[in-house]
Amino acid sequence: MPVFVTGGSGYIGASVVRELRKRTHVVRALARTGEAERKLRALGAEPVRGSLSDLDTLRREAAHADAVVHCAFDYSAETVAIERGALEALIDATQAGRAFVYTSGVWVYGSRGDAVVAEDAPLAPLQLVAWRPAHEQLVLSQDGRLRPVVIRPGIVYGDGGGIPGGFVRDAAKGPLRIVGDGANRWPTIRHDALAELYGAAVDLRVARGVYNATRGASIPYLEIARAASRAAGGDGGIEHIALDDARSVMGPFADALACDLQVDSAKATRELDWQPHRPTLLEELSNTTVI
Repeated sequence: MPVFVTGGSGYIGASVVRELRKRTHVVRALARTGEAERKLRALGAEPVRGSLSDLDTLRREAAHADAVVHCAFDYSAETVAIERGALEALIDATQAGRAFVYTSGVWVYGSRGDAVVAEDAPLAPLQLVAWRPAHEQLVLSQDGRLRPVVIRPGIVYGDGGGIPGGFVRDAAKGPLRIVGDGANRWPTIRHDALAELYGAAVDLRVARGVYNATRGASIPYLEIARAASRAAGGDGGIEHIALDDARSVMGPFADALACDLQVDSAKATRELDWQPHRPTLLEELSNTTVI
């Protein structure tokens, strides 16, 4: 069936497009640049030139799609307003009964320490994503007209991408610096396993509501950083930066790195038979070869 994807040339979106094509869906995907168009064609998708600000384009594509998957994120001073406008346009144009899949993230739970949070946990979003629950609610409020799905991925990794991939690249240049003592835990998910959840959300009519997307136990930030250092050819050595000092340099992203969070993703397995069996982040980093 025809699926319209925003952000299809991005790290998560490209995996989603690949998975949807594997499931034989016809994929049209938004592309801001010629490079994005070439990447999407290589993935088997039909590129649609435009951005999240091109509301007429979004409406036209959503109106002709059997499912809409929103993975795009416009990094700018107007990020929140641009996404809100794009969501409103996409939702308004999507035909009744169609699937609408929105990409959120586990940082909407905030830092929860030893608590293990499922989808029904109250939200306490980090400052970096304080706006996101309202956008989730906009999507979920369409239940009854559309089939809304909100996916909350953990820290995404795999094939050198995501924050962990950035750690490896940074470690190749010198000692990694981490925020705080690194004892806080990160929930993680490999990009291709995550894409399979998107595929299930599009294909299965029982898919509805919020789904966490993480695999296994959360991993201490310090262990991830040490593994990234070794993957880059180092000795696992790291340096620490105090949270307050990190905030002065990184802003709210410092608190995201210091977030201590454990997530229960059993709902996706229970309802959609999602089986995210992949090498863990530490296993993948231990087998990384830097050339």
